[in-house]
Amino acid sequence: MIRLLYILFAAACIGSIFVYSHQFTDAYIVPKWCCALFVLLWMLVCAAFLALQRKSIVTDMTIWGSIIVSCCWVQAVYGILQYVGLFPSHATFRVTGSFDNPAGFAACLCAGLPFVVFLIIHKNKYIRYAGWLAGGVMVLAIFLSHSRSGMVSVIAVCIMYLCGRFVHGRLWRYLLSASMIGLLIIGSYWLKKDSADGRLLIWRCGWEMVKDAPWTGHGIGSFEAKYMDYQADYFKEYGSQNRYAMLADNVKQPFNEYLGVLINFGIVGLALLLGIVGALVYCYRQNPTLEKKIALYALLSIGVFSFFSYPFTYSFTWMVTFLAVLMLAADYLNRIKIGTTWTRNILYSVTVVSCFWGQIRLGERTQSERSWQEASELALCHSYDEALPYYVSLKHRFEDNPYFLYNYAAVFTEAKEYEKALKAALECRKYWADYDLELLLGDIYKEKKDHKQAEEYYMSASYMCPSRFLPLYQLYELYKYISNTEKASELAKILLEKPAKVNSALIRRIRYMVKKDGLINSVRR
Repeated sequence: MIRLLYILFAAACIGSIFVYSHQFTDAYIVPKWCCALFVLLWMLVCAAFLALQRKSIVTDMTIWGSIIVSCCWVQAVYGILQYVGLFPSHATFRVTGSFDNPAGFAACLCAGLPFVVFLIIHKNKYIRYAGWLAGGVMVLAIFLSHSRSGMVSVIAVCIMYLCGRFVHGRLWRYLLSASMIGLLIIGSYWLKKDSADGRLLIWRCGWEMVKDAPWTGHGIGSFEAKYMDYQADYFKEYGSQNRYAMLADNVKQPFNEYLGVLINFGIVGLALLLGIVGALVYCYRQNPTLEKKIALYALLSIGVFSFFSYPFTYSFTWMVTFLAVLMLAADYLNRIKIGTTWTRNILYSVTVVSCFWGQIRLGERTQSERSWQEASELALCHSYDEALPYYVSLKHRFEDNPYFLYNYAAVFTEAKEYEKALKAALECRKYWADYDLELLLGDIYKEKKDHKQAEEYYMSASYMCPSRFLPLYQLYELYKYISNTEKASELAKILLEKPAKVNSALIRRIRYMVKKDGLINSVRR
């Protein structure tokens, strides 16, 4: 049974790192979660069976660590081959591995890197060589991905390890580690200054969210539901000439997991998280074995990465985190005794039934995701009459999913069913403050002849992302449509003089259409 547990864990690691499928609307994240959850549910059944027999599931941690390292090594090689051009990457970035962007790629390698120590300390010299090779390849891949979060995480963990080993005195150790990590963060800021400034804007607006609900937060999903409104308010206050205006984008992540906890759960949630971290450090100090130190460094690596990115979007990060927690708390978990055989049988039965129920729910969700993708493909082919029945049938499964509701509203809009489109879009707005959604609502209200509301939503989209041309152009077209020549001419001048972040084909076309209308010249005369 233990061997089966190892096999299932290997399958879960492979699934959470490598699986992607274009049969899903989110081809790179959702398939990994579905595959990992499917295998992990079976692992839970095996673990329950072992517990029924009073056997420990944490046996030879070297095997668990070797599985993680092997998967990460293959992923790292895949990324390096993408860098040299032998394999295509899956986005505009040069290195993504089997993920949607370098953040997921680097997050998984950073989470798995500390487990290389299991191989480096092995008695067999060839396994030790393999460990050093795997570690070197993983570090190289992280740097080639140009993920600053990954670079900072790797170097920070190395600094803390070296300080812990060679610097005597706890105070000097902490001061030196903090100083070097601080210099490292400053250096990474200048590596991609514009991108770093964009994150500073996100953190600044995110902090305003925290101040509005400091103790218990805004609730789960509140960042997506409210953040872009705060960003729009920032530019309403400071103007589109602000230094962040050209950097502001349509944001879906806070780029800091701790800020995300504060926004969602407030100081209470962050205090609870810090309490758990403190308890894990206590578990380590009570019995500081090498296995526990590796687990602690794995959590440290993920923790540092979490300051600058969103590693917990990915299932593999959660798996490594839970394994590390299990390793640190193993001594205390082994003390838990379930008294009677009758009690153990009941718990085992409940676990098995729950797992099978989970498999059924997971299967239903997977099928729904695939049906959604089929509907999306029909919509992209402009077969709206064929796509709509799919969306209607899936509505009850995705009634709180903002991405589904946005697509639902967009299909109704293209089918010219504006009342239904407006209902779906406003329902989506409860869960999602988004630049594209504001534009869609503006379009719907324009078609419904509610020009005042259309103007408000176009203006909102413009404040959310001040560097974008499309909201201003939509406003320009609206003013032309209602014969407000004065405002249309003002916007025409702005569109022609506005600096472009990237002089794209869309921007060139917008400027061509504005020049063609000649409203500026007609007003001047």
